[in-house]
Amino acid sequence: MAIAWHSPKSIRTTLRFGLLTTAIVTVLIGGLGTLFISREVAVHQTQAFLLRTASALALLFQRVNHRFVRPFLVTAGVGHLRLIPLAESGRPLVSLPLPLKQHSINWQILHSGGYQSGVIGNEVFIAYPVTTTQSFNTRIAGVHAHKFALLLTRPLPSIVGPVLFVVAAVVITAIIAVVISDRYTAHISKTLDRLVSRANRVASGHLDDHEPSGEPREAEFAALDLAISSMIDSLRAASEIESTYILAISHDLRTPLTSIRGFAEAIIDEAISSPIEAAHTIEREAQRIERLINDLIALARLRANDYALSPQSINLNDLLRHLLEAVSPRAERRSLQVVSSLPADQVIINQDPERLLQLLGNLLDNAIKYANDRVCVDLKTRDGATLVEITDDGPGIPSSTAEQLFHSQLKPTPGRDGAVGSGLGLLIVGRLATLMGIEVRADSPINQAGGTRCEVILADTNSQSMISSSRDTAPATAEPESRPR
Repeated sequence: MAIAWHSPKSIRTTLRFGLLTTAIVTVLIGGLGTLFISREVAVHQTQAFLLRTASALALLFQRVNHRFVRPFLVTAGVGHLRLIPLAESGRPLVSLPLPLKQHSINWQILHSGGYQSGVIGNEVFIAYPVTTTQSFNTRIAGVHAHKFALLLTRPLPSIVGPVLFVVAAVVITAIIAVVISDRYTAHISKTLDRLVSRANRVASGHLDDHEPSGEPREAEFAALDLAISSMIDSLRAASEIESTYILAISHDLRTPLTSIRGFAEAIIDEAISSPIEAAHTIEREAQRIERLINDLIALARLRANDYALSPQSINLNDLLRHLLEAVSPRAERRSLQVVSSLPADQVIINQDPERLLQLLGNLLDNAIKYANDRVCVDLKTRDGATLVEITDDGPGIPSSTAEQLFHSQLKPTPGRDGAVGSGLGLLIVGRLATLMGIEVRADSPINQAGGTRCEVILADTNSQSMISSSRDTAPATAEPESRPR
């Protein structure tokens, strides 16, 4: 199914909006911050100017004639300068000019000789104490004052100009952001279109385009391009392995079917002297086909997590002896020696006996397939856990292959007898081990000549002791009807 890519413009719209919003918000924050800082600086500078002016005027008013001072009284103030007569308690004797109100100033501070400054609306004011040597009539009947509050006000600079500048900057920034975002998002959209087109070709089964295009300049897109190439390589490798498995399985099916057909035709033509022996051969080949089909079904069920375990207490010694008896006919046909080292005391574990027999049987079957002369099966303990060790003296496998032996579909290789198996057995071992909570390891080569050692590490057991016995050659008995895989 092709990957849907219905609206390549949607990501462009999102990126445009994001870039435009970021640019506008940045300019607004910068502009408003600049306006705020500029206003604070203007207030500070105006207050400093008014303080210097008030200090000089207060000194002047203390020394000049009252005729000069009188015009600056609140009833006849000049511009932004006023003299407010104060009572002995420090309260003003007259009302203040707007927008000032009496509660705008702390009169007690003025009465004690301090000054007050602040901002009301767009006006900066300062109230400075003045004490004269002569009382002046403030036109308030019967009231004379010699303490005054020198009140100076000055408007702050207009913010209309800076605000218009910020608005213009926002508009210009928005236009620039739209132009830049359009060019940038167009590049991103085209790059994504190319990558999606390539992914769609892969989804359609075209695995020939496995080299990275090298076109994306951004690191993220280049990494995505490389990931698609890696995915294509993995799919090609999986396809090759799948083809190899199909050929191997076909070979495994065709060989016994050819044998069955040949013996059946010989029986029909009465060209065979021992029909009973031919029937046994047909039965063995049919069992071989059955085992292969069972392997395929088991692997499919394991991949679908459709395996239910039935754990119970089992004697691991007896299970291994049964397994050794089952594989002895095949070992005899290849003139192999299968030896075992089992403890004298019982080793009791809690596992599903059928699944454990299948797991160990597949490992032992694989060891017999590749061994030169000898296969060893040992039951021992290590760090409180039970360990089943299966070793063969075959050619061994590369160490890199040993790490993924039970987890990847590796290319099947011919055994010592020349037969190429399906290779499903070890993959089933890995899946079963994961399902049963068992750890399986492979180590190869184990010496200069090669060899492979597979370890099955089980959980702690309830065994009384694990005293190793002398090695005994596995008894050679008749092959059972269904050999574990």
